[in-house]
Amino acid sequence: MKSIANAVNYFLYGKLKHISRFSVVGMANTFVDFLMFTIFHGLVGLSYITSQVIGYSFGIANSFILNRKWTFEDKNSNKKTFHELVQFIVVNLISLSITIISINFLVKGLNLNVYVSKVIATIISQITNFLAYKFWVFS
Repeated sequence: MKSIANAVNYFLYGKLKHISRFSVVGMANTFVDFLMFTIFHGLVGLSYITSQVIGYSFGIANSFILNRKWTFEDKNSNKKTFHELVQFIVVNLISLSITIISINFLVKGLNLNVYVSKVIATIISQITNFLAYKFWVFS
């Protein structure tokens, strides 16, 4: 049991801290995103593009706070918060565009299932977001 605790501590507080914390926050955000996407696309019947915008918006609502305070432990003053928020929004607008283009291409161009396409697009956007948050937004 102690070795499990040591492994958890290593991932959350050691050399892999940023990646593992980003993954935890990302899993929560992705769950919310997929839930809202499924509700609005599968149950309400909205298009997958509209559902993606809605789901993505819900998913990033808490992402800024969690990534700023916990993942990257940003301790900068409130004066910098607005600047980071603007950068965060820019990154996420680019990321949202990438996911919409990716889903559309995978569904229409490659005839993949919309949910499989969403998973692939989410993986692409998570890599992009991590790098942009770490080296630009919260640096």
